[in-house]
Amino acid sequence: MSKAAKPAKADKQEQGKQAIRDAQGVKPRNPVVDFMVFIGGVGSLIYVFNTIAPN
Repeated sequence: MSKAAKPAKADKQEQGKQAIRDAQGVKPRNPVVDFMVFIGGVGSLIYVFNTIAPN
């Protein structure tokens, strides 16, 4: 296989991968992950407020 044929093959593979991504569409957000991120943010706020409070 010559070096000139490799970029064309890579382009063809990339086009195929892009076609697969386009066919699958956008994945929906996972509500469980969103909830865990929200709880982590609330927990961080509680920690910050507790640590800055005077003793």
